[in-house]
Amino acid sequence: MSLWIIAKYEVLRMFRMRYVMAIQFVMPLLLIFILGSALSGAFRVEDRTIKPVKVDIVQGDTGALKSSIEGFLHSPDLGNLIQTSTVQTRDQAVKRLKSGASEFALIIPADFSALVMAGKEAEWEMIFGNDYEQNLTAEMVLRSFLDNVNQRQAIVIATGSEAAAAMQSQGSSEHVAAPAASHVKLGNLAANNSQYSAMQYYAASMLVMFLLYSGLSTAMTLQGEKDKHTLSRLNAMPIHESTILLGKVLGNAFIAICQAAVIVGTTVMFYHVDWGKSYGVLALICFFVVVASMSLAVLTTLIVKSSKGISTIFQMVVLTMSFLSGGFTPLPDGFLRQIGNFTLNYWAMQSMYRIMLGSETSVLAHHLLVLGCISGGLLFASFIVYRKAGYHE
Repeated sequence: MSLWIIAKYEVLRMFRMRYVMAIQFVMPLLLIFILGSALSGAFRVEDRTIKPVKVDIVQGDTGALKSSIEGFLHSPDLGNLIQTSTVQTRDQAVKRLKSGASEFALIIPADFSALVMAGKEAEWEMIFGNDYEQNLTAEMVLRSFLDNVNQRQAIVIATGSEAAAAMQSQGSSEHVAAPAASHVKLGNLAANNSQYSAMQYYAASMLVMFLLYSGLSTAMTLQGEKDKHTLSRLNAMPIHESTILLGKVLGNAFIAICQAAVIVGTTVMFYHVDWGKSYGVLALICFFVVVASMSLAVLTTLIVKSSKGISTIFQMVVLTMSFLSGGFTPLPDGFLRQIGNFTLNYWAMQSMYRIMLGSETSVLAHHLLVLGCISGGLLFASFIVYRKAGYHE
């Protein structure tokens, strides 16, 4: 009974603190509106027509694969992707690339066919132009031929000279032109609308971040009882210290749950955010985040002995995880994004995005499992630290 009384009065005390309520309920809604409106263009999916890339070819190979290469490069299926021109030397190709007469250059060495037939390493030299998309298109088209060549090399290595003779007799282009279609396909990405909007993106990221911030108010409340020397009087009562701690945590957890409900409800009604159809799963995600937030609050309170230290450490942890997970802006592929995959925010946000996009159940279950393990691990760690340190002055 004492547990619920403590939780009740903790809820009443927090609701009387207007600045806390403004930060927890009003601030996330303002940030969602500002970021979602200002950055809406960055999340818009539009179809674009691929312009054929002007590719200069320096054909130095006169071996068995020459006819296959030429048949591939002049295939009608590739006409809307690359436009090839033959030049004599590499220097000439580089000069044309710098002057803008071409947009990509391919150098085929003289011993290419011989190396392939011998099962040795063989490669083309690709010289990129100034446009990233055109470079990517040309590279993917040309890689399709090289993938077929790699398959031939594997056959030569595995079966020996007999396969090499058979391959040499099949030096036609009909067997190598086909893979290009599997590497570069033209279509409409925006047709299925399988992309979340900026408002959806920041609704999820701000919800996760402010649910974690609710743990900061919990930690400050727990530490405040020590600073005001009221915890010793509470411990003098016939109530176990674990009941006091759990009651305050439950009170703040209830406020965090209300915070999640307000953010989701308000964004649906006024911002027209589509959270998907699985509101039960969304509630489970929020529950895991609240558990993790309250566990972090207990850990920091029991380890750090000052209010200023708790505030600094907690904010650094939450802001760092939010940044690394792409909570402020989507991060490009690289080292920082790989680190972000190990944060709580990443798995919580990705779980919400999977609901919004209607992903398969197995994918969503995987994200929920990882998120649940992280929350459970933090809860277990807070329990171990409490057993050693206790909640007292």
